[in-house]
Amino acid sequence: MRPPRRVHRAPDFTSLLDVLFVVIFALLVRSAAVQQAAANAPPPPPAPTPPAKPGPPPDVAALRTRALADLDHQLAQRTPLVIRISSQGTIEALELDGKRTALDVPLLETSADPDVGVAYLGERSTELRLCRIAAVHLQLPDLASYLVIVAPSTRLADLPHALHRGLHRDLERCLADQRGIATIVDPGADPGADPGVGPGVDPAAAGRTP
Repeated sequence: MRPPRRVHRAPDFTSLLDVLFVVIFALLVRSAAVQQAAANAPPPPPAPTPPAKPGPPPDVAALRTRALADLDHQLAQRTPLVIRISSQGTIEALELDGKRTALDVPLLETSADPDVGVAYLGERSTELRLCRIAAVHLQLPDLASYLVIVAPSTRLADLPHALHRGLHRDLERCLADQRGIATIVDPGADPGADPGVGPGVDPAAAGRTP
């Protein structure tokens, strides 16, 4: 007796394709729903605005206004003395009462310390600081009646670090060394901006002879 004959059927891909179509369709529907939800999402709430800094009490504000006006008046009484600084780090001129005195006084030196490179001369000697140099060359006992205006030919951001730092330190030391009030005018700053007095100068002392 012969064994039953086996019949080989070709695999049925119909059901597999149906399942694959359903999966792809579901993914497309889900992606569209996510995009629609993102499009309809409300915008994030604005960042909270920091509270405004409270101003001074009215009586303090009035005193401040009067003090600033008095300071401006006192500074205006001082004779302007301009110190011109070259881009090479030298005092190239002094200007006082319409007269220009040409100079070529270095403010920088090469440092023996390789980590420093260039140093400001005024850091090691009072005689080599801006206001002292101006007083000596103009034969003045001190600068108590002058407003010293330091005017670099190059904007402050482009000056060597040692020169930038030294000039600003000399603004502070001018009052102690020569009784002068000093300020620096940055040629790269807004012409309408108020340069103010040098850092470290007490506004209450500015314009007042010690």
